[in-house]
Amino acid sequence: MSGHTEFSDPGQTIPSLNADGRKVDDFRQLREDFRIYPGEDGLKYQNLKLLGMGGMGIVYSGEDPTLERQVAIKILREPFRNDPDQIAKFINEARITAKIDHPNIVAVHQLGLNAHHGVYFSMRQISGETLQNVIRHLKDGDPDTLRHYTPRRLLDIFIAGCNGIAAAHEKQILHCDLKPANIMIGAFGEVLVLDWGLARTFDAPAADTARISGTPAYMAPELISGSVAKPDVLTDVYAMGTILYSILTWQAAPFDMSMEKTRMLEKIAMGKYIPLKAPHKQHLPRELAAICRKAMHLDRNCRYQSITELLNDLYNYRDNRAVKAYSPNIIYRFVKYCRRHPAIPAAMTVALITLGLFLGANEIALYMQDNTFIRASQINMQLAEDHYRRTIFNQKQTPPVNELDNPLRSALTERNILLHANQALAEYFSVLDTAARLSPARRDEFNRMTAPDIFKRILVLQVILADHTSMPRNIIDRCRRWQSFEQSCRYDKRLAMMVRLIDDSMGLVRFNSKSDHSSRPGRLLMPDCTEKNINAAENITRELPAGDYKLLLDDGLKMRFRIVPGGSYFLDLPAPAAPDSGCVIAGDHFFRPVTGSEKIRCILPPFVIKKYRYPGKFNLTQAQAILERYNNGKNSWRLPYAVELQKVWNDGDFYGLPVEPGLVLLQNGDYFDPRSGEVIHQDAAKSGALYLIKVIE
Repeated sequence: MSGHTEFSDPGQTIPSLNADGRKVDDFRQLREDFRIYPGEDGLKYQNLKLLGMGGMGIVYSGEDPTLERQVAIKILREPFRNDPDQIAKFINEARITAKIDHPNIVAVHQLGLNAHHGVYFSMRQISGETLQNVIRHLKDGDPDTLRHYTPRRLLDIFIAGCNGIAAAHEKQILHCDLKPANIMIGAFGEVLVLDWGLARTFDAPAADTARISGTPAYMAPELISGSVAKPDVLTDVYAMGTILYSILTWQAAPFDMSMEKTRMLEKIAMGKYIPLKAPHKQHLPRELAAICRKAMHLDRNCRYQSITELLNDLYNYRDNRAVKAYSPNIIYRFVKYCRRHPAIPAAMTVALITLGLFLGANEIALYMQDNTFIRASQINMQLAEDHYRRTIFNQKQTPPVNELDNPLRSALTERNILLHANQALAEYFSVLDTAARLSPARRDEFNRMTAPDIFKRILVLQVILADHTSMPRNIIDRCRRWQSFEQSCRYDKRLAMMVRLIDDSMGLVRFNSKSDHSSRPGRLLMPDCTEKNINAAENITRELPAGDYKLLLDDGLKMRFRIVPGGSYFLDLPAPAAPDSGCVIAGDHFFRPVTGSEKIRCILPPFVIKKYRYPGKFNLTQAQAILERYNNGKNSWRLPYAVELQKVWNDGDFYGLPVEPGLVLLQNGDYFDPRSGEVIHQDAAKSGALYLIKVIE
């Protein structure tokens, strides 16, 4: 058939086969078998032009002079014109297509039989391109195609195709060969589902489908695996899902068409299609991806159970409603609702702006109030830190021994430590009171950044006060009144350890032995009058119950110290003195009695004391002459101060020196009475025993 021929005279015949496989000279039996009237011979169609050629058919463009319109005319290719099975399928395609009668299904005008070309049917002629070509152009990046076929336009095309298939299913008809190549897009926006050659009715017997036909890459897995005997609605749903896959990914099919056929069929049967992925610089909507996965689900029970159900989810997506295949949570549904009702988000925006302005004004007020409190607390904090530094400085400072001989000065120094400590506590508690009135955000910041250090300083001051006054302090109970205290203990491990020690009435002590020996065994006399063996050379920190202790080492060194709850002490143990060189007095603190006042805490550096080897009573002039000869110009030995003798004999003969029965000569020429602890001023008529002192460096 040439490009411009017309159908030949009906007198001409072509070979044909009847049901028994024999050739006949005319189409009389064929007309009777398929109910084709003699007048429908297609002679009226003129100016035929070739439009396209498929596997079994040829499509021509022709002119219908009666209605003066262009139509498309489809005939069988020459090798199949005498095949009864192909003729039956061809006629079935025409009649099924005509039966659907839907805008998205091409309209069939006439079915006839031409003596020269066999059976034919004419239908509406459409100018346009297939969805397959559109997807290929999109993938190639064609600018015109990208501009014209937006994601919304492609979705509308797919919905139109689904409408056509839904109409077919309503007529109990299955397409069985759905793919992008069979979706035609007209020049004026019309969308038509083509090629109904493999279509069948729902009730077609299984014998008709012993051999499944179609395009494998778009066929349902159950048809490939053979688990389903014949196509049904769900196989068409799957095929529509593959078309949606191509629209979303711009891929020709969900499977690699270039792979070996057997391997591809295995992947199809297992449902292992290429994962959905958005094309370059494109967005893949999550709802559409979920719809596609549901339509292509390997489990038939998990698919959409009809094209109508698939259409409902597509309409929901397009209309900003919740999609059944997706709908993850209530927030998603609320967003969809707002998109459908723009007035709601607008009202909410106004409400949020109003609320924001209110909260902003409130925050500004809180900010200004916080700044007022912060400025006040900064003043208190500066005062507290100043008193705290003075307390620590006076606590650590060891005044010269000659100054300690003045009881009034010693008492003033002790009183000064207690005064600064109490002032620091008052200011720190004032800072905590002010911080409790801050806004929650500023208060939390204060609790994290500043409160732990304040509480640590307060507990250090508690230790100092308890150490100086020899009385327990319950300042920690005041700390627990603030909610930030427990939170600060969680933030600061050192603070938590101090709290634990105070609650358990324990303290930390570490002996720093100056001896060269690796072992300095001895006994520790506990506050409860029990004894504990100890090795003072082990440089480890010990936890001990609070109270007064006595350390008696086997090498003769003796030491007294006090443990206050929560306190940490590093005690230097001087090396023992050489035989006959005197008694070593460790540099520990002791409470010195002061006339007219309480006992005051006093610290002396370690020293060696011994009695002059020649017995007798001496005055200051004699003693100085003796020291001059004894030191031989080195000035290492000197006369004692009263405070040193008070320490030596403060607790009887603890250090091993028997209490002197008479007076002892002092550095300034006064005399010390060991029995009463009093100092007797210079008297030319008096003299005293001579004791020598050497400070250990």
